[in-house]
Amino acid sequence: MEKGSPLVVLPYMKHGDLRNFIRNEAHNPTVKDLMGFGLQVARGMEYLASKKFVHRDLAARNCMLDENYTVKVADFGLARDIYDKEYYSVHNKSGVKLPVKWMALESLQTHKFTTKSDVWSFGVLLWELMTRGAPPYSDVNSFDITVFLLQGRRLLQPEFCPDSLYTVIIECWHPKPERRPSFSELVSRISAIFSNFSGEHYVLLNTTYVNIDKMSPYPSLLASMASSSSSSSEPYTSTSLPPSSSFFCHVERDCCA
Repeated sequence: MEKGSPLVVLPYMKHGDLRNFIRNEAHNPTVKDLMGFGLQVARGMEYLASKKFVHRDLAARNCMLDENYTVKVADFGLARDIYDKEYYSVHNKSGVKLPVKWMALESLQTHKFTTKSDVWSFGVLLWELMTRGAPPYSDVNSFDITVFLLQGRRLLQPEFCPDSLYTVIIECWHPKPERRPSFSELVSRISAIFSNFSGEHYVLLNTTYVNIDKMSPYPSLLASMASSSSSSSEPYTSTSLPPSSSFFCHVERDCCA
């Protein structure tokens, strides 16, 4: 190999990025599959937080799936090491393009990022999962998102999102960073929801009826199920979501607690 810039060799991610995977109508992820993907992301972010890293661009598009459907948190183009700093500040003059619809309210106002702002982004990622990749705030202009959030408005609960999970999502969007859960807390709570979630009911699609015989979980989720609750005897859910094209913009008009 010729001398030059250093190279980073990464594992091949056979199934591409998480957003495109869940939007692909050739796939039929169940509610529990999607919840399991979110749990894996939470565990990855728990590790990053323990190493005092802030990602700053956490979103479904920046998570990858390997051949076993194991989720890998990726794209550290905006990630920053904050070993002895409380946050990393971005200056307007830099011209950096920021993912405003995934950013925490305080980050939009001050351009400062912390692990707690990553928690906010994780809440948006969970919403992406439960809508199979619908764009957040699709009817809100990027320049208006700060005012929108200051009014206490948040994304609606997705139709197929369990109430218990949406409660967690809403807490990720608390206007006060210190009131948001840590990634360790998120791992614990989502693990509990994941372990207790079960059912055999199917969701009828608007235009296509899908009859799936006892779907099997993705390989990596089998490990998640085992590690989440070794004593759980609940059956694996067969609740399937409709195609992503059936989701429209859903924006909450109520105030966030």
